Amino acid sequence: MEHFDQFIVLATVGLGLVLAGSVNLVVGTRTGRRTTLSLIGSLTACGAIAAVLSSLTRGELGVRAGALMGGVVVSVTLVTVLFRFPWFHRQAATVVVVLWGLLTVSGLALALGSVIRFDRSERAIVEANTLNLEYKLGRQPHQPTGRARAVTDRGEPIILNEPMAQTESGSLKNAEEKILRDSKMADQLIRHGKATDASNCHGWIFTGGKFLLSPDDVEVILRDNGYAEIQEPQAGDVVIYRQGERIAHSAIVLYVTEGQPVLVEGKWGALGVFLHSADKSVYGTDYTFHRSGRRGHLLVGLGGISPDPTVVAPVVAE
Repeated sequence: MEHFDQFIVLATVGLGLVLAGSVNLVVGTRTGRRTTLSLIGSLTACGAIAAVLSSLTRGELGVRAGALMGGVVVSVTLVTVLFRFPWFHRQAATVVVVLWGLLTVSGLALALGSVIRFDRSERAIVEANTLNLEYKLGRQPHQPTGRARAVTDRGEPIILNEPMAQTESGSLKNAEEKILRDSKMADQLIRHGKATDASNCHGWIFTGGKFLLSPDDVEVILRDNGYAEIQEPQAGDVVIYRQGERIAHSAIVLYVTEGQPVLVEGKWGALGVFLHSADKSVYGTDYTFHRSGRRGHLLVGLGGISPDPTVVAPVVAE
């Protein structure tokens, strides 16, 4: 990770400068010999720290840290040498102490600052990854809608949800691009629809893309609407992906060709609609196919028709 590389390099440089500054404050630089010895000692210490970093991480990080530490130490040493000339003689001791003191303080600030920056970066990444996961699963903040009502073929009410606030299209696009990049599946699918938080994958199938449905309600729909698990899928069947015992994703079988992978189409949470092989999905490979004898997949109340004539479309509250 780039932010981790920056953190480890800056933290190492900070610690190295603290060490170099502290040593020179103790040793002093009143004579040319001491200046030479302190420079050699400082560079040796910086080199040792860079070598340790290289052995613990990657060699290039050690080289970057060593080059930064060495450049700063040499620059400060040259300035202290300048102040040993006669016209600066009276101020030499004070200036040298101030310079090495500033270097020590700056190194400490750099080390602490890199830790704070890394922590903030990690928090931001965790929050972004969590948000991306919510987008992928279609679990962004939502609430029951008052615009429609729906029931299963047995009359069981299904909660229709809608987003509490519209998500900016840019956020959905960025989340989609990151998920596709991280999963390395961008070249294994075809995008059939843009990202929208109006519905999730389940709502795309059972509500016509108008609302969000929970995985628990999908279990009820599969049971009440007569979906049976099958081994030989056909176009129009439903494919259910699970993570453990819980439903994670649902899609529709689009193409079945003998000798070829089964192609399915589905909406990835709040992201886009994609056509892909059933086994090429960010939701894993634990999936089953399901078929119902009813006409279409829409719930009663949203255009679906129950085979039971006693089940009628629910009335929408005004």
